Amino acid sequence: MKKKKVAAIILYIALVILCISVIYVVPSVKGLLEKTYVTEFGRISISDEVSGYILRDEVVYVAAQDMKFKRLAEHNVLTKAKARIIEVEPEEEPADAAGTAEPAEPEEEESNVHRKYRSLLEEVGEHTVETAKGKSADAGYISYYLDGAETDLSLSRLMDLTESDLKSLTKKNAVDMPESKCNKGDPVFKVTRNSKWYLVFFLDNKDAEKYYTGRTVTINIDGEEVSVTVAYTEPGDKKTKIALSCKHFYEGFLETRRLDTVVTVASAEGLVLKDTSLVEKNGQIGVLVKNKLGQHVFKPISIKADNGEECVAYSDIYVDEGGNFVETIGTYDEIIEEPSPEEIAELNEESESEND
Repeated sequence: MKKKKVAAIILYIALVILCISVIYVVPSVKGLLEKTYVTEFGRISISDEVSGYILRDEVVYVAAQDMKFKRLAEHNVLTKAKARIIEVEPEEEPADAAGTAEPAEPEEEESNVHRKYRSLLEEVGEHTVETAKGKSADAGYISYYLDGAETDLSLSRLMDLTESDLKSLTKKNAVDMPESKCNKGDPVFKVTRNSKWYLVFFLDNKDAEKYYTGRTVTINIDGEEVSVTVAYTEPGDKKTKIALSCKHFYEGFLETRRLDTVVTVASAEGLVLKDTSLVEKNGQIGVLVKNKLGQHVFKPISIKADNGEECVAYSDIYVDEGGNFVETIGTYDEIIEEPSPEEIAELNEESESEND
């Protein structure tokens, strides 16, 4: 009889210990296993590293006759329309024995273009203008080199250029123009019109979804963030062609056909959260915050920017679409890094019961 009593007491004590373990020990172990992090202020950017190809509005001026000349405009300088870029020296007229000038014979129509410019000028084609007096008809930036891509990388080709076209065209070598003496038809200066230019690049279709016509983004040029506009997008089977329009002139702009840069679509400061922490309740995005009692409490958030791995959210209070003030997370809140399927299911159940 005594043995039965002792056994009953031992069993009772064991059950009490088991209950205590379930109530206190198991949650503690769970708390040790779950991953959390503390919210802190930071900045994230949504950006892409791209190799972009520059399209400009360029005109090549060629000599209307054999000439000697002197350059008046410096390279890279912006000049006005009808400005004199080169000063043409007057031709010496031959004199007869009596010292009177012989009438000049009519010039032949054929030009004697230097061989190093012939093929390049054929590629430039219609983007050439003859000049007899060395004046520019357009306002723009002056340069004294030729690479043959002046037409193929012009603004008129924006719609039909392919990625392979751009790669081949940007590998062309530039040739310097004559400095003081040239044949008829030789290039003597080039004008890049002072208008919009375009940066064209290709991204995988998924990465390109954040680009849409009219959106303002920034590109990094020599450490400076320059605002540009998404002017054109064309989705393909795997990649999307994107064109950004800009008017910013920078050092080296006229010499390059390619620009390796970072395009930033959005950038914001706030409380940094991991995307794995995001849950939804009643259609509202939020996170689970671990309070002082170890309970997981749902807190709604408003996201400023999301780069696919992390997001930045407002702190303390934000205003929702209805103009209501909403209490949200604060600095140093402890966030559940990855809520369990059970917790997500529980939030869904709460949502359904609240909507009934």
